Amino acid sequence: MKGLYVHIPFCIKKCAYCDFNSMSAPDGVKESYVDALIYEMSEYKGTAVDTVYIGGGTPTVLSVRLLERVIEGIKSNFVLLPNTEFTVEMNPKTADKEKLSRLYQMGVNRLSIGVQSFCDAELSALGRAHNAEDALCAIALAKEAGFDNISIDLMSAIPYQTKESFAKTLETAIAQDISHISCYSLILEEGTPLFESVKKGEVTLCDEDTEREIYEYAVAELRKNGYEQYEISNFAKNGKKSRHNLKYWSMEEYVGVGLSAHSFLGDTRFSNTADISEYTGHNFGRERTVLSKNDMMSEFAFLGLRKTDGISKKDFFDKFSADFDAVFKKPLEKFIRTGFLIDESGKIRLSHEGISVSNQIMCEFLL
Repeated sequence: MKGLYVHIPFCIKKCAYCDFNSMSAPDGVKESYVDALIYEMSEYKGTAVDTVYIGGGTPTVLSVRLLERVIEGIKSNFVLLPNTEFTVEMNPKTADKEKLSRLYQMGVNRLSIGVQSFCDAELSALGRAHNAEDALCAIALAKEAGFDNISIDLMSAIPYQTKESFAKTLETAIAQDISHISCYSLILEEGTPLFESVKKGEVTLCDEDTEREIYEYAVAELRKNGYEQYEISNFAKNGKKSRHNLKYWSMEEYVGVGLSAHSFLGDTRFSNTADISEYTGHNFGRERTVLSKNDMMSEFAFLGLRKTDGISKKDFFDKFSADFDAVFKKPLEKFIRTGFLIDESGKIRLSHEGISVSNQIMCEFLL
C-alpha cells in the first residue's frame, strides 16, 4: 500500500546545520503555497494510502487554519484506509495547546518532535529555535492533547557534545515515556553555516571514537528500557515503529507532494521543483528517473540492510524473479566471512559489528 509525504518548507528560522529546502516566509506566501499544495494533491485524487507524513521544515509553523486546509486537502483527494498512520512533524517552539488539540481531532495520530538534545548549549550550537524546557513542554502538551504515539529525534556528534551530556539527554528522553526515539548522527553539509564554522576552526565536533561510544551507549540503554531497535537509527516501544519510514526502507511506493518532494511509483522516482515561485505558480517541474532492474535490486538491498530484520530472500525473489544469493554473490561471501553480515532463516542482516561499517557494506551492493 502506498504512503503519502507532504512537504511544508517553512520554519521559524533556518538551523545552522540544515540543508533541506526550508525557509522563513510571510503569511501570504504560506497561503499561496497551501493553495498550490492542494492543487497538486488533486492530481492524485482517489489514490489509497495507509500512511501520511507531513514533514518539513516545520509543518506546525502554519496557523491552525492553514493546517486544517492541508489536512482537509489530504482527506478530500486521497483515500485514507482504516488504521492509517498519520504523522505530523513539530518543532518544540511551535507547540500550542489549541493547535495540538485540533490536529488530534482531525485524525493526526502520531507526532514527530525535533528535540535533538536536552542540553541548551548543544541546541544553541545547532542554531535551534527551542531550548530544553520548550521540548519538555511540547511533549507534555502533546500528551495532554491525546497523543499516545509520540516520536522524538535525538542527535549525536553535536559540537561540544560528550558521552556524559548525551547520557543526560537520553535519560531525560526515556523518562518521558514516549513510544519512539530516533538517534541520528549530525551530518555536516557543505554550504551550511555550521560547515563554515567547523571549516574555520570556530567549532569543534566530537571525534569518531566518542560518536561510536555514544551510539553503542544509546543502543544498550534503549534496549534496556524496552525500546526495540528496528532500524539502524530508530527504536520503538510496544510495536510503535514508524510504518511510513518503513515504506522507504522496504522500497514500497509513496507519493510526495510539495516543494522538492520525492515520489516512487512503479519503477520511477520523480522529484518536484525546488523553486517556490515555480511551485506556487503550479509549475511542479517534476524530474523523472526510470530505474533499471539492477537499480531496483540494488536499492532493495542497501535500503533493506538498514532494517535490523534485514532482507527477506523470498521477498526479493517475489519482486524480481531473481535469486538474492546469486545476484549479490561477491559482497555476501565477503561480508558473511568477515562476520559483518548474518545469513539465517532466509534473511540477510547486518551483525552488530556490521552496523558500525554499514555505509561501506551497502556501497558494495550497488550493481
